[in-house]
Amino acid sequence: MDPDVEIMFVTEQGKLIPEEKTRVSVSRDFSRRTLPEDEASIETIWSNRLKENPRLFNGTKFRVHSVSTDGSGVVTLNVSLTDYREYLGTNWAPDVDKLQARGQRECGDPQAFLSDPMGVGAFVLTSDGHVIFLKRSLHCAEAPAMWDIPGGHAEPEELAGEKPISEIDMSQLTSADVAREIFHSILREVRDEVNIGEEHLSPALLIGIAKNTTSAGRPSLEFLVRCSLSKDQVLALYNQGSQLEADESTKIMFLSVSAVVNMQSQDPSLWAQVAPSAKGCVLLYKMSHGL
Repeated sequence: MDPDVEIMFVTEQGKLIPEEKTRVSVSRDFSRRTLPEDEASIETIWSNRLKENPRLFNGTKFRVHSVSTDGSGVVTLNVSLTDYREYLGTNWAPDVDKLQARGQRECGDPQAFLSDPMGVGAFVLTSDGHVIFLKRSLHCAEAPAMWDIPGGHAEPEELAGEKPISEIDMSQLTSADVAREIFHSILREVRDEVNIGEEHLSPALLIGIAKNTTSAGRPSLEFLVRCSLSKDQVLALYNQGSQLEADESTKIMFLSVSAVVNMQSQDPSLWAQVAPSAKGCVLLYKMSHGL
């Protein structure tokens, strides 16, 4: 394994999960636990971070609480809502270890008081068998200047509009709609970060969920996405620089699948430059493919 990563869930070998076999249970029961003193601390941290980086935006996110499967290959994600402000104020709080200890002590869950917003990432395979990595810009809040896979977040506002959490009726967020947003969000991220049109991307298949220990166990759903374009075609599109999130990366890199799955052991210097989210995706891919 790797100290930056913990595995929360991985699909059975050879049985990646499509959207139609994904159920989402949305409930406030899956929200982070709150105490008044936590909210004051979160506000202080958020205000200080805004002073450091005025580019920050407090959007709503889905919170992953837990996951389960049944004998038919259906996976159920238990989720609630959180936002970026809560994420910085809990997962990135200076005393996050105390929050986790309290969660374990009081709830039997070290993540109980943490935001844990759902990330999404993609193991994107080109038509000629290469995996796409992007070098993150220095202004990125997390893992700046590290190699990462295309990724980001599913967005509740796509379903509920730009509202604070308190104004969103979770009962109106259906399983089908949330699953559709989750599976489409990763295709949207590939489009917006790499400049590959969605018509060139296959439907996403869920590989598993990895937790980033450098951000106190923040979970990310990792997907396999196949691209109908070659690496040279993708490079030409990326170099156009017309993608919506072009400023989030500075370089693109293509590695063979063999180089990627063997990177940790055969190229440790490069592996050390890989963002935890990408490490989690690579490790899940290996596990799900019996490598």
